[in-house]
Amino acid sequence: MERIQLFKFQKVSFRFLLFASVLFFLMGGVYAINAIIKGFRFDFPGDWMSVIFIIQGVLYLIGAWNVRRKSSYFIACNDEEFKYLIPKSRAVRSVAIADMQELKMDGIDIRFQAKETEHHIRLETIEWQELNRVKALIKGLQESLAIDKQ
Repeated sequence: MERIQLFKFQKVSFRFLLFASVLFFLMGGVYAINAIIKGFRFDFPGDWMSVIFIIQGVLYLIGAWNVRRKSSYFIACNDEEFKYLIPKSRAVRSVAIADMQELKMDGIDIRFQAKETEHHIRLETIEWQELNRVKALIKGLQESLAIDKQ
């Protein structure tokens, strides 16, 4: 089964974001505990740096989660089925190739008709290399569908 990841998962950026989130969250926690023990000063900048560090740690954690989530999107195809998971779908969708009636790819849009349903995949933020691999996969699938119909 040929599987094409739609977004590159960069372990370096994920690890950096995760490390930064833990670092800032811990620094903010230590400063917050110290500020609470001594009495929190509400004048700015006062002890607000602890709150800012905690917020920054949470934001880095959200960034790391976003990188990890994007790495799960894919398009895969073998002789029997076509599977995909794209940003707007919550679950992996699978379509039997025998059920496909029509398949078109126009730029970054993939449309195909299978028995009762029409599927639409829009590849907006995909890298050029991966887009070319998807185009080659769709072209091969179109050729195999044309052979099967004859």
